[in-house]
Amino acid sequence: MMAAVVNTGPVGDEEWMVLRARGYAKSDPWTAKAWMITARSLFPQNFSIQFEAYSMEKSSRNVKEAAKLLEQMFVSFPDEPVLWKEVQTTLEAMQTEAKDAKNEFLTDIFASIPTQVQCQMLLRVANTINNTIEQCRLLLLAMKKFPSLVNEHGLKLLETLLTAERHSNPQTSVNCYRKLLVCDVLPMVLSKTKAEVPQKQLYKWLQKAIEFYISYVTMPPPPASSPGELGSPELHAMGKKHGGKKWASIAGLSDKESQVSDPWGALFQLLLLLGQKIGWDVEANFFSNTRDYQWQYIVSLYNRDRQTEAGTYHKQILYMTVVLFVECLFNYVSSVDPELFAQGGANSGPLVLLEAIKGATTELTTEPRPKKLRPSENPHLPQIQPSPLLSAGKDIVQNFVTALKCYELLHSSEHLRMEFVKIYQSWMMEIWRWMGQFQTDMFIYQGAFQEAIGHLQNFGISTKGSVRMRNHLQLACCHYCMGNHSKSCELILEVVSVLPSTEDKGDNSVKPLLPGPDGCRQLYLSTCTEIELLPYSIQLLTTCFKEKAFSSTKDDNAMGHMIVLLQYGWPKQEPLFSQAVRKLQADGAFSYSLFFTYIINVDILEEVAFMKTAEGGKVNLDILPTSAKLIAQQRTVTRGVNKGVKEDFRVTMEKQVRRADECVEELIRKFLVEEREVLLQTL
Repeated sequence: MMAAVVNTGPVGDEEWMVLRARGYAKSDPWTAKAWMITARSLFPQNFSIQFEAYSMEKSSRNVKEAAKLLEQMFVSFPDEPVLWKEVQTTLEAMQTEAKDAKNEFLTDIFASIPTQVQCQMLLRVANTINNTIEQCRLLLLAMKKFPSLVNEHGLKLLETLLTAERHSNPQTSVNCYRKLLVCDVLPMVLSKTKAEVPQKQLYKWLQKAIEFYISYVTMPPPPASSPGELGSPELHAMGKKHGGKKWASIAGLSDKESQVSDPWGALFQLLLLLGQKIGWDVEANFFSNTRDYQWQYIVSLYNRDRQTEAGTYHKQILYMTVVLFVECLFNYVSSVDPELFAQGGANSGPLVLLEAIKGATTELTTEPRPKKLRPSENPHLPQIQPSPLLSAGKDIVQNFVTALKCYELLHSSEHLRMEFVKIYQSWMMEIWRWMGQFQTDMFIYQGAFQEAIGHLQNFGISTKGSVRMRNHLQLACCHYCMGNHSKSCELILEVVSVLPSTEDKGDNSVKPLLPGPDGCRQLYLSTCTEIELLPYSIQLLTTCFKEKAFSSTKDDNAMGHMIVLLQYGWPKQEPLFSQAVRKLQADGAFSYSLFFTYIINVDILEEVAFMKTAEGGKVNLDILPTSAKLIAQQRTVTRGVNKGVKEDFRVTMEKQVRRADECVEELIRKFLVEEREVLLQTL
């Protein structure tokens, strides 16, 4: 029947046969297919006919036939632009995140092509694309499907990405080129290639990788708009959550491509791969081991290096210590300031590292004090006790101490220090807010309080909210340790005035730590909550007023302020109050106008009333409220006889006892806020 049909029109036979096939495509697919088979047989070198046949098989969703025709065209017409556009569309469908019916069909076509042809297609398209990112995606796809290609194309692709990043001059290391280089290409090349790579190049890759991962994990939550911070304007909000943190997507990459599921794990694995290439001796489980193990390994490496003249382990010590330092630092600061990296941790606010109050007479908790230091431990280093409210307190402290040790080791020799400074400056660590927080805590740990004050003043200019409160707490702590009690109390009183009140007051017998055993310094890692900071603030103020109250110069206001504060945590403060009673009995007189405004503790009231008697020392007490004093002054008082004044005192005391059920905590907070100027004048 087909043979009877003759072309009598103005078009050529090839075009005429294609038109006939198209005419039957919907009404009679088999006839249409017969026309195309005939056309392909008569004109095997005509690309339009071959492509039309391919298009018809696609329309009929015949995967195998379409794949066969695509393969034949690839072999016979390698330079046809239309063909390469089709191949590129098919490859894009394979890489797209949205797997709709069309994309899945195109993916199936490619999968049905012989693997050797697939490989050639991928490489051919990759070589014709000018866009570096698109080229990288295709080569990655090719190397994943055909690992043998890594030796030929892997190193070239790494160099291409490095060059593209250099020419694009990005503002941050978290850019599309670096991400593909570090996370996708480099691990594949290191694990597959057998080519020799110069150590200088390996170290260059290592530094690029460390910088990327550190920048990635410390990106601020979107929108990221802080200039100079790691994670900068090149990143835009993504609106997704990953691992409890909102990540940002990277310009030039899809959301899926931007994600790194386990940044630290990926960095550690890459470090191990590079270490193997360089010739490092490092165990595969190094980064999953305990902090003590990690530190001891680095120390042993450091000691071995000192025994060799060539500095065999120098680079390994440098990079492994830097990575361990930054990981511990990140984990510590993430706990201390959870809002900084938007970690979404359990802590409601920041943590603060504070010096335990010297001269205190109360304890933080009923838990036993730290054991005596073993001979191998440094007796000059302070002990850090985390708040009992922190479930992971020991881990937080361990991260801080390990970071500190690493930091000190990196400054232990001029060579290491210079190498670290180069890294420090290239990463602009000096403007990292999280580095500033660590350095402040480091100065406090080392007892370098003047340096800590300077650091807090530099970094605390723009702080606000709970971070500003933490800043003031540490400033108060440092001024106290330097003996500047007036400034310390001024800052503490400011903290108390903004300290958020909580409904659950807890046990107000909880007190800040004593200094450590045998005179060792003791530090306390506290939550920025009322239940912990109010006791610390009261303890610091109590100690400051205690020194003034018991000095050689009589100061009744300091004594009175101290007695008001001793009500908090009673009866644990009773021994100090007993000392105060003996001092007042020795002085023979006590004047304090705020006594009946703020002292409601029954034990204290009874003891003060007893001091007025002959048995109690017959102390001359000038503590009546102003109204009671005026009444007393109007009476006629004879020498040694003043029953009216005694009666006024007794009645006032009885009225005061009725206030014993008032909330001591609220009363003392009111005292610290409303009498702020009086308190500061005393100091």
